[in-house]
Amino acid sequence: METEIRNLVKLRGENFIIKNYALSNTDFNYIGTVDSFQDLEEFPSGLLFIWHVSDGITNLNNSEIERWSVDAPIGNHLIISERYVDAKIKKNKYTKGKIFVWGPDELSTWFGNAILNKDLKFSFIEKNHKNDIIEIKKGQEVIPSILTLKPNIDISSWIFNNKMPEMTYTPVLLNSRLWEISGELIGPSGTVEKKKWHIIEDPWEDNFFMLANADILSYTPSLRIIEPNTNHWKEKSQVVNLIKPLIDEKRQGKPKNAGSFTQSIVLQNWNFKSNNCHLQYKKIFIPAWFLHTKDKQIIHGISGKKLSI
Repeated sequence: METEIRNLVKLRGENFIIKNYALSNTDFNYIGTVDSFQDLEEFPSGLLFIWHVSDGITNLNNSEIERWSVDAPIGNHLIISERYVDAKIKKNKYTKGKIFVWGPDELSTWFGNAILNKDLKFSFIEKNHKNDIIEIKKGQEVIPSILTLKPNIDISSWIFNNKMPEMTYTPVLLNSRLWEISGELIGPSGTVEKKKWHIIEDPWEDNFFMLANADILSYTPSLRIIEPNTNHWKEKSQVVNLIKPLIDEKRQGKPKNAGSFTQSIVLQNWNFKSNNCHLQYKKIFIPAWFLHTKDKQIIHGISGKKLSI
C-alpha cells in the first residue's frame, strides 16, 4: 500500500520530493513532501510532509503521535493510516506545525475517487460466498469482460448541494445485469428484421435502459461490490415484457403525396416479436457511494438518488 500511496501523492501533489526521514521505533513511513496537495480541503502554508502508517490490530493513538513527533521535522504533516484512528488525535495540538490525519475511511475514499477519475488502475475482485460483499484479491488482473458504467454525478458536488459537508463516503460498485437479446422486429406488411440489443437491468431503481445510452469506464476498479436483494431481479419472462417499449421502433416511411405541392412522411411501427427471442445476461457494475450513516444508504452513481440497502 505504501507504494500505491506514494504514486498517487506524486499525481495529486505539486513538487513532490523524497528525503531521508526514516524514524526509528515508530510505524510511520515517510512518503514524501509536496508544496501543495489538492485533496486537502485547507492546505496550510509551507511544505506538507506525508506519512503512511500500515495496517495493524490497534488504533493509532496519541502516544504514538507523540513518539513520532519527537524526531519529525518541523512543518505541516499529513498522516495516512490504514489503522483506525482515535478521535482525540484530530484534536491533538502539535507544536511543530499542523497535523492532518486520515484513517481507513478517508484513505478508501481517496483511492476510490482516484480510480473513478482514472488516476489509478487497480486489480479486480473475487466474490466471497460467505456474505454479500466481494473482497479485494490483490495481484489479479482486471477482467475485461465485466463492464462498469461511468458515474454521471460528482460526489463532492452532491454532498455540497445536499448540505452534508461533514458526511464521509466510500466508493462501491452495485451489481447489475447486462442482458443480450437476439430477436426480430416485425415491420409493415410483415417484414422481418433480425437484430441484437444490449440492455442494462438496474435492480436498484427497478429500471431498464440501453447500454448504448451509457458511458463505460475503460476498466473495472477494485472496489467493494454490493448485491441487491434477490427478489429485486426480474425473471426472463418479466424481462421480455419490460424491455419491449425500449426495443419497439418508429421509422420514417417513404414520402407520400398529400396534394399538388406537399408531401407527408408516415411513421411506421417496427415491433419486437417477444415470443420468438433469445436472451442471456452477464454482470455489469453501476458506480455508487456508500454513506457512513447509521442507516445504510448509498448514492446511485447514475441517477444521484439516495437509496437504502
